[in-house]
Amino acid sequence: MADWIVVVDDDATNLKIAGHILSKHNKRVTAMRSGRALLEYLRENTPDIILLDIKMPEMDGFETLQALRELESRQVVKKIPVVFLTADEDESSRVRGFEMGVADYIHKPFQPEDLVKRVDHILEQERNRAFDRETAHGAEQKSEKAGSDAEAEKTGSDAEAEKTGTRSEAGTTKESGDGYQHLNDISRVLSEKNIPDCALQLDRDDFINVYRYVMRYVSRYHKKTCKLLFTLSAFGEQTKAEFEGNCDRFCDCIRDMLRKSDLIMQYQKNQVFIFLTDIKEDAISQVISNMIMTWNQKNPETLSVTYEVDSVKSEIEITEHFDGQPWVVVVDDDITNLKLAGHVLGKSGMRVTALKSGSALLDLLREHRPNLILLDVRMPEMDGFETKERLMAMEEEIADIPVIFLTANDDIESEKKGLALGAIDFIRKPFVPEVLVMRVRRILDMVRLQRNLADEVEKKTRENKSLFLHVVQSLADAIDAKDSYTNGHSGRVAEYSKEIAKRAGYDSKGQSNIYMMGLLHDVGKIGIPDEVINKPGRLTDEEYELIKKHPVIGSQILENIEEMPELATGARWHHERYDGSGYPDGLAGKDIPEAARIIAVADAYDAMTSYRSYRDVIPQDVVRREIERCSGTQFDPKFAEIMIKMIDEDRNYQMKEKRHDRA
Repeated sequence: MADWIVVVDDDATNLKIAGHILSKHNKRVTAMRSGRALLEYLRENTPDIILLDIKMPEMDGFETLQALRELESRQVVKKIPVVFLTADEDESSRVRGFEMGVADYIHKPFQPEDLVKRVDHILEQERNRAFDRETAHGAEQKSEKAGSDAEAEKTGSDAEAEKTGTRSEAGTTKESGDGYQHLNDISRVLSEKNIPDCALQLDRDDFINVYRYVMRYVSRYHKKTCKLLFTLSAFGEQTKAEFEGNCDRFCDCIRDMLRKSDLIMQYQKNQVFIFLTDIKEDAISQVISNMIMTWNQKNPETLSVTYEVDSVKSEIEITEHFDGQPWVVVVDDDITNLKLAGHVLGKSGMRVTALKSGSALLDLLREHRPNLILLDVRMPEMDGFETKERLMAMEEEIADIPVIFLTANDDIESEKKGLALGAIDFIRKPFVPEVLVMRVRRILDMVRLQRNLADEVEKKTRENKSLFLHVVQSLADAIDAKDSYTNGHSGRVAEYSKEIAKRAGYDSKGQSNIYMMGLLHDVGKIGIPDEVINKPGRLTDEEYELIKKHPVIGSQILENIEEMPELATGARWHHERYDGSGYPDGLAGKDIPEAARIIAVADAYDAMTSYRSYRDVIPQDVVRREIERCSGTQFDPKFAEIMIKMIDEDRNYQMKEKRHDRA
């Protein structure tokens, strides 16, 4: 007989996903939307296990579990193991749940394999305990049948056991707590936080099953999310097995670079689909660049990688609106006005939500994004103006929702105040149905047009940034190819510079700019003869003077790039010294641009931690001492200190050129 599972969650999507996953594994599933419905259901039904969401309206998971335990103590319902479902990492909630006797915690969004294994594990525990109880009961009956005087007529072995204190009661098992958890079980659940720091990888079938749930999840909890598709093709001649092996390794490489919050799926052998969650727009191109560059450095000339990237914005709108209907929220304390607006707008093909107060609107907007808000000016407790002010103070996605004020007055001052607060329009009450519909449609059309234009601009901007990044990468690769001693040098300097900038408090855009400057800091070497750059022995004074020209040459090349004029900064001044003894301009201290001071530390560090024809990578402790020694003379002390901390954290000396990085 199939295992019977009751899933309780106020979110219908969660219920569908859990039901689909468990049913696929031959489980019988009953779905419920509230704790009260569960308690009523259990009076006449006894499932094998209950999966109970913690955060639910009216009665949350803890309240439901407490009520269930009271019914069990009065023997109104039978004892059933309960597993909490949660999207949070709140340790106090976990402890509270285990104290109440919860069997386990399962995190949302569901990981199909984990969900099934957790449920099967608990069910198996229950079967084992039931078997133990039956065994104990059978032994008890057998003992009673042997005679009530058995205790008085002990055998010799019983007497001996009693003397040594080793006698045990047959079939007796003491369980911890209420019988559902053991120390090892709790330890296993708590240790799940120690999962590898990489993206969650799902196979194609499971990813398809949870796709819409993921879209809804990211739309609710993340401001910026994008989809990314890598397409792979063989570089040079490869057998099918070699190519497929490289594709698998590419997927593993990318997965290990991403965060726990990101999702990855190998859609086909040569295609990898990724969700990058909670990522700023400025960082997308850089993240993609890092992934491709890291793969190419570790696996040169194996795969040609192309990609497509897109926002999930259009998908979010699909999940938030029904069948493409525009969604209008009407807020008015007068029920007659709400009914009239709802009837008129609903008849015109709009989805309408009616609310009676500003506080109710704020609650709705914490999880939903309508297309338009019609907001009454005069309401008790919180009027329309105060409500609009609170909207403006909320996150950008909420503050940008267009608002039309509803008013029964012809007060010019009120209209001025409303428009100053960002209202799109005013509509007079009582409503004239045709005017109401026309005004609302006009505003919706205008907003749709603005968003379409903004999307196009954003798309073009993203494409331009991507193209620019490709050009910069190609130029950096050309620089490194010219110098046989510095393979991958520009990329590593860019990474180290970005990390220093991050620790120094730079925002995402500032880090991205530093990264670009690091990639191109040596671009001036293009103008230096190859025989000088690749000379294995000591340079003559004349040759050294030639080398010293590359910062000026680089700045002259880069200052013509109008899109990022600051690129020339890193190229020109990364060889300046903090004490003023550097070149080409002999700048000192704070006169050296900060970006150049950052790149100078990263550049020197990579030079010491890279291979040369005449030496190996310098030992880490020697590199650390050298950075420390040159702090205040060659390097800005602030950035030298950050570099030293990075070295101290790098216990396995990973920040260096690897042998396999060289083609």
